[in-house]
Amino acid sequence: MAGRSRKPRQILRRLLLAGCVAAYFPAADAAANEVCRYTGETNYSGHVDISADVAASDGVTKIDVTVALEMKTLIWLRFQYLVEEISTWRGGELASVAVNFRSLINNHIVRQRWDEFRSGAAGWDGYRVQSKTLAEFRGKHPGFVRHWDPSAFGTPWLGDYPSASAERREDLDLPRVPLAPTLRPPLAMAFYWVRYLPADGQQVLVFLPGLGREHFVDLPITAAAWGSGTAWQALVRHPELSETPASTAMAWTSPDNHLQQLAYELHGPLGTATGVIHPAGCEGVPVVPAGR
Repeated sequence: MAGRSRKPRQILRRLLLAGCVAAYFPAADAAANEVCRYTGETNYSGHVDISADVAASDGVTKIDVTVALEMKTLIWLRFQYLVEEISTWRGGELASVAVNFRSLINNHIVRQRWDEFRSGAAGWDGYRVQSKTLAEFRGKHPGFVRHWDPSAFGTPWLGDYPSASAERREDLDLPRVPLAPTLRPPLAMAFYWVRYLPADGQQVLVFLPGLGREHFVDLPITAAAWGSGTAWQALVRHPELSETPASTAMAWTSPDNHLQQLAYELHGPLGTATGVIHPAGCEGVPVVPAGR
């Protein structure tokens, strides 16, 4: 079973890589809040549901994206992957990132972790909350136990993180040198920043939280006309992906800056991951970056 479970884990990483399409604009100053939902299908009989909650007030923008992916590789094996990425932006720059990742097989917990990246002297310092069993979790992180059950996924957890006794993880650190104005984590890029790309595309630096030394992807993004909207394409290069054939991620946006479709085709040594994601509706007031 362990050998078979590697492929879906690789596919999840590629799904995150597929979201690496973004641009830089300063954060909005006006108070606003918008929640958009998306749904899609992937290979391996996969289905994905996504919620992107964007709120802005007093120059601070918070982007909270949750992804629930379910797929089957064998008739009796059901894989579930739950990812939440919470990022905040101040003065047009990424200020903080926190990620909750969970994987399950037939409702049995395989792995759960909560990562936070804090500003430090040499860059961003990585912290992790993780245990193999509930008993171990109770002993190591007693102030965080209520978040262990997968049914708690998507409920607020950052407020409890200071009492979680998180482990300092230098291997997760983000060095200061690569920081750039276009630095984006993948889910915020895919489901928010892609909506506000510059007309001629952009070179974007992608930060993949929690992947250690392989946590950067440099993406050239190009634009093409698509009806009255725009089609965006990015070549995705990463050590876990093959050089040939090339892996690609594409997004389509409307003239009023709404995401109409997201698609990816990613090739690696364990196979190919494909998927198409569509909008399922937005509510609230759009958070439009300043200058738009």
